[in-house]
Amino acid sequence: MKTHSRNKISLGILGLGAIGSLMARHCLGQTECYALRRNADGLKYFTLEQQGNKEEIEIPDWQGEILDVLLVCVKAQQTLDAIQQWQQAISPETQIVLLQNGYGQHDQIGDMYPDNSLFAASSTEGANKDNQGILHYAGIGLTRWGYLSGPEQSLKLPLQHIQGQHELTADIRQVLIDKLAINAVINPLTVKYDCPNGELLKQKDSLHDLQKLCSEVTTILDAEGLKLSFDLADRAAQICQSTALNISSMLQDVRAERETEIEYISGYICRLAAKNAVQANLNQQMYKLVKNLR
Repeated sequence: MKTHSRNKISLGILGLGAIGSLMARHCLGQTECYALRRNADGLKYFTLEQQGNKEEIEIPDWQGEILDVLLVCVKAQQTLDAIQQWQQAISPETQIVLLQNGYGQHDQIGDMYPDNSLFAASSTEGANKDNQGILHYAGIGLTRWGYLSGPEQSLKLPLQHIQGQHELTADIRQVLIDKLAINAVINPLTVKYDCPNGELLKQKDSLHDLQKLCSEVTTILDAEGLKLSFDLADRAAQICQSTALNISSMLQDVRAERETEIEYISGYICRLAAKNAVQANLNQQMYKLVKNLR
């Protein structure tokens, strides 16, 4: 591997979709940032568009530099294959950070790399990237980071210096479980009703499904000993209201005929239910509905 300037940490980004590209932009200037591209002939740059302003951003390809941090932003179901393709980028000192929706892949990667420090992150940043390589930055959110497993270390990323709003949390698993529950309710229901988030509260059938799904998800998580930090029905309604015009990432994927993250969202909930002999009728319906669309 190549050495690099040690006055900045080296950061490799795996997955240059919306959130990966946004984090690359946030970290440029404060890290030595490299892209681990699946397609060597793909676009080497992207355009950030925010409030009518445009900024051209280029991320150099990784050329064998020693990585302090590998930030994984591919979709949950792509994680294992993607990391296996880039094993040469992971040294024993590389911290691995998973910034994704879904749950379950974290423990799989922890098992694969028990000697590496594994972290996770969860973000409320609003961004989407179109086929022309334009990243539309819709709204500044908070990204929370925390240690998960392996050798316990401090995160090497200089969160206090990179752009955006960031915080370290002592219990990132709680953050991940909370987000899993919300995603397991809102995402598949927006697919079922083919609507923006806010519409789920306006129709009798979709509102009934939302309330029933919240109850079922909470019961299943309780059976596994996983407690949410809020009442799921209240929080889901709040999020639907505050993001009323948003199209969920799962519905975006379905409309674009892309594979969804349903296996690591509703699929994970259904597996917990089976493990604990708890009913998961509506979650199974959601899982099969979305799964059969691809």
